Amino acid sequence: MKKLICLIIAAIMLAAAVVFAIPAGAIKAGFSDVAEDRWSADSIKYAVDSGYMKGVGGDLFDPEGALTRAMVVTVLWRREDSPAPTAPSGFDDVPSGEWYADAAAWARETGVVLGVTDTTFDPNGLITREQLATMLFRFSFSAPVSVPERADLKPFADGENVSDWAEEPLEWAVEAGLLKGTDGNRLDPNGFATREQFAAIVERYDGSFTLQYNEPVLISHYTEKEYPLVTDADFYVSTAGSDSNDGSFDRPFATFNKAVEAVRELKKTKRGDITVAFMAGDYGPLSVSLTAEDAGSPTQRITYCKYGDGDVVFDNGADLSAGVFSDIGESEYFMFPERARSHIKKADVSGLVAGDPDELIIFTESGVLDQARYPNKYPDGTDQLLTQAARAASRHSYELTSNLLQKRINKYHTLEGMQVYGYIVRGYQKHLIKVASYDEDTHIIELLNPEAGDYYGGINPDKDDCDMAFINLSEELDASGEYWLDTSTMTLYVYEPHGDYRFPMHGTMITMRNADFITFRGLTMRNTSERFIDETGGRAITVERCRFNCALNSSNQGTQSDNYNAGLYFADHPTEVSKDLVFTDNVFDCFYGAALKVDGKCEGGQRFDRTTNILFDNNLVRKTNLVFDFRCGVDLSSCSKVEVSHNRFEECSRGAVSFSRSYDVTVEYNDFASVMLNSTDGGILYADWSCDGRNVVVRHNCFGPVTTAGIGTFGFYIDDNTCGAEVCSNIFWNTGNSAAMIHDGRDCFIHDNVVIATDKGAYGDEGLGFGVSSTRVEIEEYIADGTIDQMRTEEWSIVRGEGIWNEMFELCDTYDNYKNAILSRWPQILDYHLDYMNADDPDFVFNSVNAFTRNVYFNDSGKKCDFSDNVLILKYLTVGEERGFTLDENLFFVNPSLGDYRVRKGADIPDLEFEKIGRY
Repeated sequence: MKKLICLIIAAIMLAAAVVFAIPAGAIKAGFSDVAEDRWSADSIKYAVDSGYMKGVGGDLFDPEGALTRAMVVTVLWRREDSPAPTAPSGFDDVPSGEWYADAAAWARETGVVLGVTDTTFDPNGLITREQLATMLFRFSFSAPVSVPERADLKPFADGENVSDWAEEPLEWAVEAGLLKGTDGNRLDPNGFATREQFAAIVERYDGSFTLQYNEPVLISHYTEKEYPLVTDADFYVSTAGSDSNDGSFDRPFATFNKAVEAVRELKKTKRGDITVAFMAGDYGPLSVSLTAEDAGSPTQRITYCKYGDGDVVFDNGADLSAGVFSDIGESEYFMFPERARSHIKKADVSGLVAGDPDELIIFTESGVLDQARYPNKYPDGTDQLLTQAARAASRHSYELTSNLLQKRINKYHTLEGMQVYGYIVRGYQKHLIKVASYDEDTHIIELLNPEAGDYYGGINPDKDDCDMAFINLSEELDASGEYWLDTSTMTLYVYEPHGDYRFPMHGTMITMRNADFITFRGLTMRNTSERFIDETGGRAITVERCRFNCALNSSNQGTQSDNYNAGLYFADHPTEVSKDLVFTDNVFDCFYGAALKVDGKCEGGQRFDRTTNILFDNNLVRKTNLVFDFRCGVDLSSCSKVEVSHNRFEECSRGAVSFSRSYDVTVEYNDFASVMLNSTDGGILYADWSCDGRNVVVRHNCFGPVTTAGIGTFGFYIDDNTCGAEVCSNIFWNTGNSAAMIHDGRDCFIHDNVVIATDKGAYGDEGLGFGVSSTRVEIEEYIADGTIDQMRTEEWSIVRGEGIWNEMFELCDTYDNYKNAILSRWPQILDYHLDYMNADDPDFVFNSVNAFTRNVYFNDSGKKCDFSDNVLILKYLTVGEERGFTLDENLFFVNPSLGDYRVRKGADIPDLEFEKIGRY
């Protein structure tokens, strides 16, 4: 539908009609009763010219005439291009053929009106303030205006006089500023509106209220917190200081390293906390090492923080403005396509590129600058790519099967050093494979083997599903947002450069080894070629209100080890410190790989007797895994007692958060706004690779959307034997194949979630929106064969699950920490032990592999979901109380067609607590 509402009744409720005398002068819109200087004249002309309203006969508009119910629905109907209703209205007092008949039928069909009774519409009835607010409120469900909150009507003198059915519409109208009190602070819900007031409402809406939403609208809005000014720091640092100073406020140091030295000495004499405050400024490159000698203690925390206003910036790279680029010369024309020459600009970057120029990554405000390649945008037709199907005799040779590619490669000036891009299907990695030779007769291209081992810079053509495309050839620099670097002259050529370009250069900024009780607050770090922070073995580390921007993470490019591409890396944190690792109020922006990796090292025989105590709260994570698409933006591995809450994730190429081999994890109130952009076989939230992470709770999160097409995209991917996960009160919005997928896990409880427009679920295209891999079909086969006992003995996921379940009881007997974590979630669990031979005992509590109950699924295809065959499969998969609807079937949400899936007051679906979701 189109749009309407939002100023609705600002004018609608002028306390009393004002009589305007019609002057002898000019009239408006051709109506003799609408003078040109009348307050509503322009609005009336707008409404008439737009086809929304007409005169009442002759040359009269009747601006002060009463507004009827038939008039209102007709205007709304005309604004929707007068759609033909599918059936008569069904109202006894709406005769066929009346000028408002189709409008009344459409209004009833769309839910704009319900009638004064089931059989009467009262078309000539005057429209009251509360009736008009209600019609517009219902109309707004498909209009591009959304008001997040509802006003309290109690302050109005007659607020208690509002009809029950009009309470929420009036709360909505007042909160939007559309309806204000009359004299005496009264709502006057039974007062009447006029035709000219309604014309003004239509004009104001069309001219001002065109908000559009591309994702679920959340009530919470982040406001940057005010931190108290540091007034009693022990040392100060300033860009105007000197390391020969004493570090006082009047004589500050100049470098971070000098401050570290001073803290080391002060620790010997001071017993309390120590603070180093940095005054605003750009400090250039940073390389500092903190060891056990620089550690604090429970009674002496060391804090490095910002002082006063402005940013404290450490920058290990260089910026290049588009303004420094110049036109290419005539001698360079031959290198580029003729059609592109006037668009290409150049700049000398010999002093800006560190390391191997072939591995250059250039960051922009939108992510990364693309290297010139063919085709310009992937995917662009598989016949234009070198694919696995074209592999020739050896693992380094490929046959070009595309005639188009054969012609293109023959026209290149030289093949020496030609580069090939390897695209993995779940995204692409910016690692290059160089060409050794090309045979024009056989069309065989031979690739260099740049290093020993299986991987070409992280791409394994034998094991990974890869497509390959030519890149970095000057002939391919023909599209906006692309560059080519001539490594022989270190000249950067960019197609239509704009904005600023960032070049990470120097290595890790802060290296920490066994440095305990350290806090970083309010610092900005930019452009590192490796890591911002690389920490191992410390305790009680806090990072708050910091900004991290543009990390290449190059130290482990092309590897899939645990110590892989991460802008911030923390390892070896099993401890009993209550808040061992705290990340709060930070911004992580533009990362080649992951933003944060924590390896708790909770492994081996002692694993379940360790605790990491990690809090990741109120952070903004965006643009991660821009090129290296392997794991999630935040990766928490081998950790326990983890809380991930109130964060927002944007534009993460792969998933948002993963936790492997971890347990006792809570993920709540997060806004996963746009994740899984270029990835398959993963989830926005990913319990990955032998997680066996018991005691996981995921609640009150907003998942979606997933934009990657293909199999293996989920909201929450519960992978490889995870058991004991509770997933409740989340909203899953366009999350790919399923809202959540359980793979070989058991005893997961999925309840009270709202699932909207997922492609398919466990039971087909109109299914639950949840997936349970390799379960339903095999169970049904056993049922058909009558071999239930066989199911309990064969190698199947249910047997695998039994092993995990039994291990849990053994671990509880061995490790107190693990036992306490389990008991905190399920206090009655140790009273039960899984015995499949007694699974039919009605007193046995945990008798289902996974349970689904009270979830609500909305399908936007117009076909209602059918759960008739999904109620109780043996007791090993329990499905009950599931409900399916189409989006237009029930008015559950504020504005679903525009992504506003907040639950309406009184809707019979779970409470999603939107007001708490997202950053606070």
